[in-house]
Amino acid sequence: MAKPADYGSLPFAEQIEFFRQKHPQLTAAWTDVYAAEHNHAFMVAGAAKADLLADLRGAVDKAIADGTTLQTFRKDFDALVEKRGWSYTGGRNWRTRVIFETNLRQSYNAGREAQMADPQLQQERPYGLYRHGGSEDPRPEHLAWDGLVLPLNDPWWDTHTPQNGWGCKCKKRMISADDAKRMGLKVADDAPAIDWEEKTVGIRGPFPRTVRVPKGIDPGFEYRPGANRAAAMTPPIDDLLPPIAAAGGSLAPLTPRLAPKSRLLAEGLSDQEYVSAFLSEFMPAGDRQTYFTDVAGETLLISDQLLRERGGALKANKRGRGPYLKLLADTIKQPQEIRLGWAEFGGKKVPRRRYIARWEVEGEDIPALVVFETGPQGWVGVTAHQADTIADLDRRSREGTTLVWQEKK
Repeated sequence: MAKPADYGSLPFAEQIEFFRQKHPQLTAAWTDVYAAEHNHAFMVAGAAKADLLADLRGAVDKAIADGTTLQTFRKDFDALVEKRGWSYTGGRNWRTRVIFETNLRQSYNAGREAQMADPQLQQERPYGLYRHGGSEDPRPEHLAWDGLVLPLNDPWWDTHTPQNGWGCKCKKRMISADDAKRMGLKVADDAPAIDWEEKTVGIRGPFPRTVRVPKGIDPGFEYRPGANRAAAMTPPIDDLLPPIAAAGGSLAPLTPRLAPKSRLLAEGLSDQEYVSAFLSEFMPAGDRQTYFTDVAGETLLISDQLLRERGGALKANKRGRGPYLKLLADTIKQPQEIRLGWAEFGGKKVPRRRYIARWEVEGEDIPALVVFETGPQGWVGVTAHQADTIADLDRRSREGTTLVWQEKK
């Protein structure tokens, strides 16, 4: 794992990698790209021409990769504005500072989040510490959060991981229980209650929007830098794997494994009850995500993302899979095969790791498939379901893929 860096020092690999994976997004107003969308899109408000946006992206990339100063960025900004004839809104010093500092801070924060996702490091330092940035005119909420210690997987961090507003210099640090004790701090029993507010942003622009944000967080900053990119790019669970041409030859059929009826859940439970039952196979009650090392030694991020639509809604019982969720958990932990293949989504080919097993419960044949896709946090869950038939499982998951692990017979 790369050595952690301090903001303002030389950039580090995770920071550069995060920024460079963003795709340019032409915009008319800053509200066109909002909150977690910044995890995979680069924009500058009002930059509506591709060549102009490419120049701006290059100037920011130079600042991040070379560690240049705001003064150097301003010289580059002036040159490209003259070259492209861009009539931007706002004062030059204010505009350049916002572009420079926001991109550098959020790419830095995303890089640190990527480092904090390291499962070995999380075992050693499982807590996050909120530190106020020391502003002379502090936001009262940010000041109140100074010294707060919570588990890194606490949902509070999903909306409160810094940067938490324009010009915010707050930081999140990774610490152990011993670290907290040495600093005279205590791991909080519960996260602070979130007081949600509705605000309308972009009123003076062409596309105003009403958003819901936690009190103390500026609109557009209510997300965890870097961490939501995989979820934002995850296809909905309805978009099951497309048919893949067979690689040639026939596959040996999987032999059904016997499983006790106790591995089936009751019908008619709520989506949340099904999700909780699935997650409980990997982590303590109440936790939302964890890392799991599979039988082949690969690390997987386990979360409820496997059971959500792309828009975020829970669909744990989609296609009637709710009662089979414990068997789907068993498929991750005890697959008969692990296969690696490619799928196309959003015009891009992405690698997908497939966990496959065939179960039999009191004569019922249950072909099971769980799919993970690469993201900034490693292998992130895409979907989990029971196939309609073993032939369907073979066609969508086994044919045309590379076998990377197989259960010994």
